[in-house]
Parts: sequence; C-alpha cells; structure tokens
Amino acid sequence: MKKYFSLFVLLISIPTLLLSAQSVALVKSVNGEISVIHEDRTISILKKGDKILEKDTIKSGANSSAGLIFNDNTLISIGSNSAFSVDEYLFEPAEKNVKFKSNLLKGTMACVTGVISKINPDAMEIKTKSASIGIRGTYFVVEVKE
Repeated sequence: MKKYFSLFVLLISIPTLLLSAQSVALVKSVNGEISVIHEDRTISILKKGDKILEKDTIKSGANSSAGLIFNDNTLISIGSNSAFSVDEYLFEPAEKNVKFKSNLLKGTMACVTGVISKINPDAMEIKTKSASIGIRGTYFVVEVKE
C-alpha cells in the first residue's frame, strides 16, 4: 500500500512541477514556421500567446519571423532562418536582481531593450558564435552569418 501511495504522490506532483516553470516571455506574433526547443529537448510549434521559458531555443524557418515580449518589456524580433536561445533570465526589479543572457546562434534579430538594461546595463548580454554584445543602448539589430 505504501508503494502505491508513493507512486500516486509522484504522479500528481509531476503536472505541478511542469506548470511551475516560470515563463520569461510571451509570443506576440508569429509569421510562418516557428518552433521552440525546450530544455528537456521537446519541440513545439509556436503560436501567438505561447510562453517562452528560460533555456528555450526559438527557431524560424524560411520567410518566417516571430515577435517576443519579455517580462521586463524587452522586445525581440527574430528573422527568418534564425535560432535564438534564452540562456538565463532573471527579473526581480524590486531587489534589482536582473539578468538577461541570450545567444543568437544564426540568422537575424532586432531588439528594443526593456527595464533590465535600465536597472543594470551590464546585466543584458547577447552572444554570437564570434562575439558577445553587452547591451547599453535601447535598439539594435544583430545578424549572424553561417
């Protein structure tokens, strides 16, 4: 009986653990084929209104784009044939605990920075395969060629 009770507790706690993952951004627009690869390597097709989690990688197909709005109001637009990952994201503005580390693996993106770069200009960073960009401005565009 004790064995079955333990199994029951485990089974009812799994959905709670999955739902407890904090979203860091919301998909505001999708044009064409956009997918997300989650930390557990599952892949989903993105739709408007979907949530983005820390450690997600967003991929776009040919003639596709996506618009994301992060919890701190940073706006990211991902162009066609691109891959963008959210490596670390922390937004606790009352405690001034903020961090936005991401990676443009390929393709293009445009960004309008939000509150994180205003609280701490050193807290926002975008990596590419050949450089890291510390963000101190408010708008920029990045392209990574293969």
